[in-house]
Amino acid sequence: MSATPVVVALSLVSGAFWGVGPIFSKLGMERGGRPHRATLIVLVVGAAVFWAALLVRGAGQASVARLPAVDITVFAVSGVIGTSLAWLSWFRGIRLVGASVGNVLFYTQPLFATLLAAAVLGERLTSVTGVGVVLIVLGVGLLSLSGGSNLEFRLSKALLFPLAAAVFAAISNVVNRFGFQTSTATPLEAAAINLTSALPFIVGHTLGYHRNALGTPDRSDAYFVCSGLANAVAVFTMFTALANGPVVIVAPLVSTSPLFTTALAAVFLTDVETITARTVASAVLTVVGAGITAV
Repeated sequence: MSATPVVVALSLVSGAFWGVGPIFSKLGMERGGRPHRATLIVLVVGAAVFWAALLVRGAGQASVARLPAVDITVFAVSGVIGTSLAWLSWFRGIRLVGASVGNVLFYTQPLFATLLAAAVLGERLTSVTGVGVVLIVLGVGLLSLSGGSNLEFRLSKALLFPLAAAVFAAISNVVNRFGFQTSTATPLEAAAINLTSALPFIVGHTLGYHRNALGTPDRSDAYFVCSGLANAVAVFTMFTALANGPVVIVAPLVSTSPLFTTALAAVFLTDVETITARTVASAVLTVVGAGITAV
C-alpha cells in the first residue's frame, strides 16, 4: 500500500523525535533522575503542551467538548491502552527479563499493528509492505543488542510483559486510526485527550509503588522536560500521520525511532554508544525496510 510523501515524512519525523526523547532521559538519569519520575514528567509535559496549544488557538476545553462522547472515548481508550498499559508493561518487562530481551520483544509492535490494521480496519497489507515491516523489526531488534549484550530467551511468563506492551501499543495505533476515520477530532484534540486519559493511571501507579519518584524539583528534571517536549512533537506528528494515512505504513516507519536514538547517542553520548558492525547491519536493515514500506 502506498502512502503520500507527507504521511511518510510525518511518520519519519515522529520516529526521529521518539528517538530524541530517550537521549534527554538518559542525560537526566545520569544526573540522578529516576525512570518513573521521568515517565511522569514526560507525560505531564506532553499533556500540558497540547492543552496550551488548544488554548492558544482559542479553543481549549470547548474544542474537545464539541466532540461527541463516543469520539472522546475512542481516544481516551487509546491513551489508557497505548500509553498507560503499554508503558507500565514495558517497564515491568525490562525489570523482569532485562533491557535487551524486553526491547526486542517490544519492537515487534509493527508486526502486531499491521496485522491488526489489516484484520480490523481492512487495510491492504501487500507482500512488499510485509517484507519492509519484517526488515524494520529485524533491524531494530538487532540494534537493541548492538551494545554487545547477549540475547538469551528463557521461556517464562515474564516474557508476556514486553509482548503485552507491544500488543497494547499496536492496538492503540489501530484505535487511533479508527478514531480519525470515524470522528471530526483533529490530531491536536486527539493528542490532548490521549495523554490526559493516561495520566490517572501513571500518577496512581507512581503514588502506589514509586512514591520516592516524587519530591522537590531536581536538576535532572530539566532534561525530562526536554524529553517531554520531544515526545509531544512525536505524538502530534504520529497522530497527524494516522489521520491521513494507514497504520500499515505509519506504524513501521514510526518504529524506526531506535535508529535515531543510536545515531544521536553516538554523537552526544560517546561514552555510552559505540558504532559496531552490528550497529551498521541493523541500520541497513532498518533503512531498507523503511524504504520498502514507504514505496
